[in-house]
Amino acid sequence: MGHSVQLVELDSKPFDAAEAMKKSIEIAKNEYPNGKIESTQLVVYDYPAIGAMTVVKDKTTGDEYRIFVDVYTLEVIPDKPATETEPGVWSMYDQILKSGKENNLKEWQKSDELAKSIEQAATNKGVNINAAVTEENIKKLSSDAIVLGSFTGKILDINGIGQERSVFCGPACIRMVCKYYNKPTPIPTQETIYMGDGLWSWNPDSPPYSSGLSPDDIVKWATYRWGKTGTIATSFSNSVAISEIENSRPFSSIIPNHF
Repeated sequence: MGHSVQLVELDSKPFDAAEAMKKSIEIAKNEYPNGKIESTQLVVYDYPAIGAMTVVKDKTTGDEYRIFVDVYTLEVIPDKPATETEPGVWSMYDQILKSGKENNLKEWQKSDELAKSIEQAATNKGVNINAAVTEENIKKLSSDAIVLGSFTGKILDINGIGQERSVFCGPACIRMVCKYYNKPTPIPTQETIYMGDGLWSWNPDSPPYSSGLSPDDIVKWATYRWGKTGTIATSFSNSVAISEIENSRPFSSIIPNHF
């Protein structure tokens, strides 16, 4: 979990979380009668799809199994590992360090409180936060330090692209920034970036697509392909993010094993 966000859906469909979780548990009990239910929770099982995930542990072997039920359709989603062409089914919870959940929740709450205070500041100034941002409204809020320190009016010309393989999150990020800098030319494909053209200290072809790029690899690419100095930060505050954007320096966020 990162900072809190607002989700806007058009023609949204209702879903029954309780029914999905109930069905997930029932299926786990039927399929694994000798298993112990470890947990049941709502997850983003195949982004952006939402489902109920029940983890059941075999009492004899200790093996764990996952049952996914879509919250909208109540259909059972087969759990499958990622392949070269398919991302598989996975839970975002797998990407969160257990030791970091508590701190992430605290940061979420702080971010949520900040968002609410900004909304209140806008209301006090007579600014409709649901309307398009105008120069006039920005001037109305310019006297509020909390707003000045939380937003930037600059937008970097970077368009999002999807990763073409399950291990191509790093190459996808690099390709986005390659297009931003228009360098190198021609813009390399995700496949070309992944293979590295001799840049990596490891062999991406042995075996192929068995692992992804590391943060150090991206720093190396920045040095030798863009002529930039890449930096890996263990923490990244809102003010630092604003400073980077204001100085036309793109950045990517990282969680364990994923960009």
